[in-house]
Amino acid sequence: MSPKKRENNAAAFAQLVHASEVMKLLLQRAEKAARYDVPVFIQGDSGTGKELLANGIHRASHRAEGPFVSVNCGAIPANLVESELFGHEKGAFTGAVQTRKGYFLEAQGGTLFLDEVGELPLPTQVKLLRALQTSEVTPIGSEKPRTTDFRLITATNRNLTKVMAEGLFREDLFHRIAVVVIGMPALRERGKDIRLLIDLFLDEINRLERLPEGLDPLKFTDHSREVLESHHWPGNVRELKNTIRRLAIWAEEPTIRAKEAREALLPDHTLPAQEILNRPFRIGFKLTSILTEVADHYIRRALQESQNNKSLATRLLGMPNSTTFANWLKKYPWTERK
Repeated sequence: MSPKKRENNAAAFAQLVHASEVMKLLLQRAEKAARYDVPVFIQGDSGTGKELLANGIHRASHRAEGPFVSVNCGAIPANLVESELFGHEKGAFTGAVQTRKGYFLEAQGGTLFLDEVGELPLPTQVKLLRALQTSEVTPIGSEKPRTTDFRLITATNRNLTKVMAEGLFREDLFHRIAVVVIGMPALRERGKDIRLLIDLFLDEINRLERLPEGLDPLKFTDHSREVLESHHWPGNVRELKNTIRRLAIWAEEPTIRAKEAREALLPDHTLPAQEILNRPFRIGFKLTSILTEVADHYIRRALQESQNNKSLATRLLGMPNSTTFANWLKKYPWTERK
């Protein structure tokens, strides 16, 4: 397949909207990885866009004209994993009423993306390792191996180092699939990308749903944006998109205020203390952002528990006087009920 058929970098990764330096560096590395026909391993929390990244690498590679086969390993019943991956012959087992090609052969000439690869059972991991070593698979019920030719990209939201230490993932398989390793950053580590994505999702709703119905376009106040931008977003981009969707459904007026934005956030999304204290020093790390999260959490709680009584909130927070509390509210204004 001619390298001329691959898409340019901007087109291949267009779905990964970004402006942050951490994402710029990540996509530079992904574009370089796409040039080489080696396995890629993507580590990242749920909702960060691992499949979008895998698809971008496929589209930027010389295999772009081949299929992109995406498989959620965690969604396949344990007794069907090998059949789904390697295929089977008709009559190979009860329920095998017809021949199945299997994902390995469906991905011929293209890219096979195994999401949540850490969920694969150990017996399947052995066969997967063998298939990758020999570039062959033997469908269940067949004695004839079939040659495979695809680029493998795997991903997980689990810590495979820990899983390997527990004996639940083979170390030799890990080193086979992790030639290029890319860490997908959490949304909270992407800085100004949050505002960019808020605008993107809101524009989609206005353009595709509200304007065709003759409704006024939705917009955010500055304080409502600050509520969203300061949130922890444990569900990452997926959670942000769903939150904008909820706001659009519940909106009674075109202008979305801070109170509505807070009410649309899912509860209990604060970080455990140990996670606050042990975040890794990586690109995108900002001490000021972490301090803002802590301040926002406790000021909001104090206001809620005092039913917005600022004198009581001042005492709950252990501040010396109301003037000090007022100064904190000026610094973190989105925590107030507006």
